Amino acid sequence: MSRTRLAQSISTSHQAIIHHPSASFTTSTLCNSPHTAPSLMGRSDLTALPPNRPSQRRRDGCSECRRKKVKCDLRKPVCSRCTRYPRGCVYTLSIIGSNRRPAGPAPEPRPARATNKLDPTLGLSMLTHQPTLTPSPYLSSTESKFFMHILATQTAPVFFPAAPKLFLDGLISSALDTPHLLAALLASACSHHGRLVGGDTQRSRMACLKFTNRAISGLGAALMEPEQMLRPETAMTAMTLCTNDVCNGNMQVWRTHLTGVMRLLTALVEQSNTRDPLTTCLVKWFTAMDVLAGMSGSAGPSDHGLLNPFPQTGHSQVDDICGYSLSLVPALTRIGHLARRTQAPSLDILLEAQHHSPNTADTHGPTLALELQHTHLAFVHCALLHLHRRVQHLPRHHPTVRADLLHILTAIQNIRPFSQTNILILWPVFSAGCETTEPSERRLIHARMTNMRRLGMGNFTRARDMLEAFWAAESALPWDLYFIQQGVELVLF
Repeated sequence: MSRTRLAQSISTSHQAIIHHPSASFTTSTLCNSPHTAPSLMGRSDLTALPPNRPSQRRRDGCSECRRKKVKCDLRKPVCSRCTRYPRGCVYTLSIIGSNRRPAGPAPEPRPARATNKLDPTLGLSMLTHQPTLTPSPYLSSTESKFFMHILATQTAPVFFPAAPKLFLDGLISSALDTPHLLAALLASACSHHGRLVGGDTQRSRMACLKFTNRAISGLGAALMEPEQMLRPETAMTAMTLCTNDVCNGNMQVWRTHLTGVMRLLTALVEQSNTRDPLTTCLVKWFTAMDVLAGMSGSAGPSDHGLLNPFPQTGHSQVDDICGYSLSLVPALTRIGHLARRTQAPSLDILLEAQHHSPNTADTHGPTLALELQHTHLAFVHCALLHLHRRVQHLPRHHPTVRADLLHILTAIQNIRPFSQTNILILWPVFSAGCETTEPSERRLIHARMTNMRRLGMGNFTRARDMLEAFWAAESALPWDLYFIQQGVELVLF
């Protein structure tokens, strides 16, 4: 291989995305409402309206819009009217249906009929229409129901802005039957809620600590039983705890959880003959964090090969968990390892990363699908930026480096400023911010990171603070060496 071939591999991939004949999109729920929550929500607490008296306004808006008696556009986690002051923007949810009935004669009794066992992968929408059913015995307290509501309506859609609905529904459905997974997800909802309302309230901190301890205790018990250890839910709990650590800035323990997830997933993939969608999404979730941790931290990505047994069809599309084509993973992994070597790399390696040509995914609506094209382009040119700066050691003002930087900024500008799709591109946004010295470009980067911070993303808050410190230091060192020298470890996930 020659170094000229890894550089051409990444930079030509955008042509296939933009000009590929399959770049047509179908309208879907994720397009029209990228913030749509999993199908846990229902409105069983609303009574029927009297006949001939239609409602004059929506009654499923946020608390502030209902209080002010104005129309709410139902954006989540914060509606448009409450964007400037999100503290009071709260949506109500009934986890357990109410037994209330509208006034009038009792309905005719229906004959009983046999029903099949509930498939957890089908979501929870049917549960909201069963008034006396408790979805999970582990949601027995008001506090747990409240944070389950936060998880379903705010945390999950924000953490996975483009994820398939099957994954979000399956994640919550599995948690309702798995106490340690439920506790880990509720802990993430607690910490996210604390950041979202501002001030990280005492209630959220205490609840987060309580649920985290339950999750760790339950995970430890599951690891002692061989059958429980090889369940996807066990690895999912460890992955959730790891993600919580990164978002909360607990950098002392996140790598321990990530290493544990890799071992659990390796055993699970080797033993299982099936490649169910939930496990596939879990493997991609792990891969995204592992690769970005290796590209931004002091240790390179691990060559785990967990994606190899899965169908390769997804490698030709922009992945909706990672935000880039999975065909880019080997190139990112090699660049991460090369950046930590002192000897000059082979010219063959540069050519390999320039020939990734993923198709455009057509499973989303046109708006989200178009933004996913640009998230992929941001990753492509960020990989080239790291290749030229950290491997070839080109100076910051070199024309090739500037071209990489401008391509990243163009991709960022083609994504709506407040779109949750921005959550996928923390690594390109931060890398571009560290490499530019232009005030206008820095303002763009800073504003985009501030927008994501308002959505309660703790990793964006920490990254923005580190970026401001790097700008203030005016160091001549590359940003990765600067932060290693400062003893700071970043995970740009």
